Amino acid sequence: MKNMMDCPFITVKQIDEHLVSYLSRIGHIFTVFDQQDSGCISYGVRAAEQNWFVKYAENHEAIRFMQNAEVFHQAVAHPSIPRLIHAFTTAKGFALVYEWVNGEALGTPAFPGKEGRNRPESPHFRFRQLSTDRIIAALNTVYEVHAYVEQQGYVAVDFYDGGMIYDFDRYELHLCDFDCYRRGAFELEMDRNYGSSRFMAPEEFIRGSLIDHQTNVYTMGAAAFEFLAIGGGRELHDWHAPEALYHVARKAASAERSERYESVYAFYRAWLEAQ
Repeated sequence: MKNMMDCPFITVKQIDEHLVSYLSRIGHIFTVFDQQDSGCISYGVRAAEQNWFVKYAENHEAIRFMQNAEVFHQAVAHPSIPRLIHAFTTAKGFALVYEWVNGEALGTPAFPGKEGRNRPESPHFRFRQLSTDRIIAALNTVYEVHAYVEQQGYVAVDFYDGGMIYDFDRYELHLCDFDCYRRGAFELEMDRNYGSSRFMAPEEFIRGSLIDHQTNVYTMGAAAFEFLAIGGGRELHDWHAPEALYHVARKAASAERSERYESVYAFYRAWLEAQ
């Protein structure tokens, strides 16, 4: 990306006109993401000879999560996390401006549910058809980022394949959607945590349980099974990667917290050693 000061949004603090009118005035909206269940709507905008990702919400809860994401991005910086460039308000809502990264979200409302993920044209299905080495390389990025995020004191919440943006031309992965990530461990105050059940640890379904780095260890292990095992199965006969990696993933995704790795960093180190 060019100098951040080249961003046409950088000096904007508030706009009074409708966001779409504003974005259309300063640039060209080339894509819209309006099927998310988060209460947010996002735009791909071409302006100042660059592409930008603008995420917007008017819903109070969605705004609160986006403000949380703003704080998160002020605390972290990683090559596989798109940079947050700016934030501004409108008469009714709140917007975040990110650098644009090429790729497709592996989980998308355009291909909902298990049936959608298994449609040959879906990004999720196409990703699973890549070579084992390509998939492992992408998972390495997921784990590296979360080991880093852990070191910055954050606990991942609501990580799933919708937060994985994969560039099939360059075989590059970026992670997005950190709205729900929390600073430090916390007690679950709901009957169910935010997230996809495919990636969630057992304690995320129990009010009053501790959600911490070991919870994230489970999620990382579950991600391995999601992409390296037939149907996400947890048995060795479902696994189509080196057996040593299976045992690392199986330990990580243990139902019992005491049987998991003590941290995402410890899991990631064991994962790399098993390759």
